[in-house]
Amino acid sequence: MATIKFFLQSSKNPATINISLSTGYKSVFKRKTGYVIDPEKWSLETNLPKKGGDPEQKNLKTDLQNLATTIEAKLNEATTKGIDISGDWLQQEIDKFQGKVRTTDADRLINCIQDYIEYLPIKEYPEKKKRGASLSTVKKYKTLKIKIDEFEKYRKKKIVVKDVGPKLINELDNYFLNIDKLGRNTTGRYLRFVKTVCVWAELENNIPAHPQLKKVKGYTGEADRLFLTIDELELIENTTYKRSALENAKDWLIIGCYIGQRVSDLLILTDENITARNGIELLELTQQKTKKRVAIPLHPKVKTILNKRNGKFPYYISDVKFNLHIKDVCKEAGITEPIEGGKMVTDEKTKMTRKEFGTYPKHELITSHVCRRSFASNFYGEIPTPLLMNITAHSTEKQFLEYIGKSSNDYAIQLAEYWSKESLKANKEPQMTVIKPAVNQ
Repeated sequence: MATIKFFLQSSKNPATINISLSTGYKSVFKRKTGYVIDPEKWSLETNLPKKGGDPEQKNLKTDLQNLATTIEAKLNEATTKGIDISGDWLQQEIDKFQGKVRTTDADRLINCIQDYIEYLPIKEYPEKKKRGASLSTVKKYKTLKIKIDEFEKYRKKKIVVKDVGPKLINELDNYFLNIDKLGRNTTGRYLRFVKTVCVWAELENNIPAHPQLKKVKGYTGEADRLFLTIDELELIENTTYKRSALENAKDWLIIGCYIGQRVSDLLILTDENITARNGIELLELTQQKTKKRVAIPLHPKVKTILNKRNGKFPYYISDVKFNLHIKDVCKEAGITEPIEGGKMVTDEKTKMTRKEFGTYPKHELITSHVCRRSFASNFYGEIPTPLLMNITAHSTEKQFLEYIGKSSNDYAIQLAEYWSKESLKANKEPQMTVIKPAVNQ
């Protein structure tokens, strides 16, 4: 239970009245209230101005009580929305109560990001028929706020919403890529988020935006197209691993590449996810990210692994261990050819981890995401695209094709191959010729 109390730290007149907010063990935040009082008029028993006294003293007591009531109400509201409580949050609520929030504070970009973060839990998504952003989305905007704070310190100048035009975005783009060493996809996403916040601040809070804000755009860099081919999966399948941990990871990897699910859905599968409908064995699950219910027929490769394990899935391992083990699984299977890609590298001095692009042995670039991408890439053209999309949970065909690195030309080629097969099939079918009966002369 939260505790709010006022206190003095000085015996000199006038003394500043401070506030303490305790939300739990080691979560105590203290700030100045902006009010002062003669220490002689302060009660150490009630932590408020003493009873009686002049009207000014009575008004001060009322103001402090109202402040405490307001902060308690705001605290309950913030807790419900999942907003982080901090000393800055407490100061912001004190300033709001006293009407001290200046325009230059309200239109500061970093403050607008915080306002947007507080709005996300109640944001409406009509197209998805849902209310409230996902925790991962909220987390991304919290990280953006940290990044903008670091950018302000780097340029030694605060940013207001009206600054966010093409010139500032170019400066921010350069900072993210060359100073902060972020990847292109991450950078492009953050730029898009900045624009989203500015548009929202203008529409919802009447905060002036840059006249060329519409020209600001995020972007998507060239995504990794790394996947394991059917031949490579057979190499892995036929490799015997001495370590049981690698044998276990190997089975999870093969299952993942034949069911096309994210690692968050893959590693928690059990035999309870297997059902039979109309004599067909299905793997049924609800995807954690999309909340979508999917049913996937069991591929023979998956059945082989389950039969080997008496109908059970491999034993559970964490995402982190899975990512580590599958690199070794691929290495021992001989999947080591040099390819271009990005891998996470930790700087020995700064201890910061960044993605560095270059040419590496393929096994070093393998991560858990290879499962979903391998499924989509290997079965594209073999299984109707809408069926694949239903399993991978891509919203549009364009998204799906971009995901596996296919262009509209590839799609045209696939259609031409289909027509060619249909033509050959038609030519092979026996033809029946109707012969008219002879007419007697």
